Amino acid sequence: MNAALDVTALDCGWMRTQRRTLSQGGSKDVFELPVAAYLIRHPKGDVVFDVGLDSRLVASSDSLGAMAKLFEVIVAIDGTIGPRLEQHDVDPTGSLTVVLSHCHFDHCGGLAQLPNARVVVQADEWNAASGSGQLAGYDSQLIDLGHDVTTVTGEHDLFGDGSVVCVPTPGHTCGHQSLWLATPGTPTLLTGDACYFMHTIDDEILPPFGADLEQQRTSLAWIRSQRDAGTRIIPGHDPDVFRAMLTSQ
Repeated sequence: MNAALDVTALDCGWMRTQRRTLSQGGSKDVFELPVAAYLIRHPKGDVVFDVGLDSRLVASSDSLGAMAKLFEVIVAIDGTIGPRLEQHDVDPTGSLTVVLSHCHFDHCGGLAQLPNARVVVQADEWNAASGSGQLAGYDSQLIDLGHDVTTVTGEHDLFGDGSVVCVPTPGHTCGHQSLWLATPGTPTLLTGDACYFMHTIDDEILPPFGADLEQQRTSLAWIRSQRDAGTRIIPGHDPDVFRAMLTSQ
């Protein structure tokens, strides 16, 4: 685990919604949450964890379908995954590895801008999302694009050196995965939607939806154990944590 890793947070838009949309018992107060992607520079190649929103949402929310009733999308023309990578001197049409935490629209929507990427996703997730149409947060038009797809089951060591490891954290969706990184000083865990906010680790207030909430609590318990062991946790949609990352870069 001596590979030198560099992790960069990419601002791929924001979404407005009511707090009750994402937290059981939440209020009708409207807040903004980040749509994050992460660029991981590894000696053997660049990795992108999640790819944000469909670029069509810059102009119109029509492609969201039923999700437009819950989420108002805020994304600039230069704020989708392709331009964000270019801003960091990465060719979005190059040979990238994309790790998808899961296949909801705000995590896989940018795949069309990365035509030559290899996609790594849990097999259960890919099977659930492929050919699904617009169902339960999925939109198969966002992923059925002809990419080279590697489906994995269980933990998957991306480079074989223990530095970038996909870890199953199901519950939010049937095949959700997080990404563990051997970053300098202390490890980092990108949780995706296994943990929306930092406070979720301890209060376990989950969204009012999910494939299996008991599975998600089990995944949260593992995330908590990682946090307690000193791992830096990066939740999926925590605005304070994300803004702090952007500021520190």
